[in-house]
Amino acid sequence: MTSGTRALAGDQPPTLTEWADQQLRQSILQGDHRPGDTLVISTLAEQLGLSATPLREALRKLASEGLVVLQSHGSARVAEVDLHEANEIYELRLILEPTALERAVAAGDAGYRERVTAAWNALDAERIAPASVHAAFHRELLSACDSAWLLRLATMLSDRAGLMVTVGLPDRPAGYNTAAAHRTLADLALAGDATGAAQELRRHLSTTRAALHMVLTGPARSEAD
Repeated sequence: MTSGTRALAGDQPPTLTEWADQQLRQSILQGDHRPGDTLVISTLAEQLGLSATPLREALRKLASEGLVVLQSHGSARVAEVDLHEANEIYELRLILEPTALERAVAAGDAGYRERVTAAWNALDAERIAPASVHAAFHRELLSACDSAWLLRLATMLSDRAGLMVTVGLPDRPAGYNTAAAHRTLADLALAGDATGAAQELRRHLSTTRAALHMVLTGPARSEAD
């Protein structure tokens, strides 16, 4: 596993629990651990070189955000994706995330624009960006939001949706380009157009929600369920 991309407050070195959270979150979002996979504490401890305590704490945090489901004996399994939850997640994202983005763009300073630009450059480096890079771009877009609770909830929903997209849309159309799908969103945010960025995010989320709905209700999915 590579080092996590989540920024920590004040750029302080992460605690062991925060570092474990970063590693596990990234491995789930980029598909190293698939929905339904069991995460065994002893195996994770050996892989990451950690004791069981920070791993248990990290798993509890991930469980509170819906990315894993805790099981007996301290293990967990990666949460699975279903149509009902996907609809709920995207309904909430459409309510909260555009508002968080509008406030972030309105409050954003030069540091915010630098972070968004760096995240955009990482997204633009490959035709199909890794899920962790995609998630980092969305987090940086919201990072200047002046409401701690709104930012926390919007980020949690975005990460859960990231798992859904990784699982539900693993094979993009031949002409799909991650950066192209986000270019207008990045341009509006960097230009300081808070209203336009919020409107574009609503369009972007609605498009992704429709694509997920088609996959989760398609014949192949029905036969597998």
